[in-house]
Amino acid sequence: MVRKAEAIVAELRRRIDAGELRPGEPLPTAKEIMAEWGVSMGPAYRALTMLRQDGLAEPGAQGRGSVVAERPAAAGAGMPALPAEGAETRAGLVRAAIEIVDAEGLGVLSMRRLAQRFDVANVWLLTYLRDKAQLQVLMSDAVFAEHPPPEPAGDRRARLEALCRLHWRMYRRRPWLAVTVSFKQPRISPHIVAHTAWAEAALAGTGSPAMAAATAANYVRGSALSRGGDDGAFEAGLGRLLDGLTG
Repeated sequence: MVRKAEAIVAELRRRIDAGELRPGEPLPTAKEIMAEWGVSMGPAYRALTMLRQDGLAEPGAQGRGSVVAERPAAAGAGMPALPAEGAETRAGLVRAAIEIVDAEGLGVLSMRRLAQRFDVANVWLLTYLRDKAQLQVLMSDAVFAEHPPPEPAGDRRARLEALCRLHWRMYRRRPWLAVTVSFKQPRISPHIVAHTAWAEAALAGTGSPAMAAATAANYVRGSALSRGGDDGAFEAGLGRLLDGLTG
């Protein structure tokens, strides 16, 4: 699957370099990749993810689909691209922020608190992080990066159910994630986009895959926020939701 995805990425990169695909223009959807290259959803999804990770793709309007990136390197939730050592420092700051919030709760998080963790001045953080809001976007994206969508299996309903349950487990493990995550522009980020694209591909053939994917994602997140991790209530609602979206 990886080799197939790499071949797809190589061809799309060639088209971008040759000007056949220009910045802002839509990239093939997972369904279109499946048709053109004769692959399953797994390699198609992986190829789109790799393009985003390489900074060649970014979310389309309202987070739907992918378009050729305006910049040659990924910006990292609204920040300029950093050299490798700078990106590594930023990633370390994000990991530290996650550790703080996991241990003490989202309410304690601030730029000052993070600076204290490293015994540095607040202004030093501004080299790598714009503000607390951007930090939270990066934290959410880092968690989603640790939990890639499941391997495609089963019918449309089974695939969507697997993704919903994965999100539920993520929110149950880290309650703060449901507060910080966003599936809407401008706070949507690469690995969250990857989950959304996977859901849309899984729902291909329905009336509106994008709307159905958004409905499912918002149901799980809303359940985590409003029901405080009540598994029974979540399960009851999930069954009805899946019936409505995939029936």
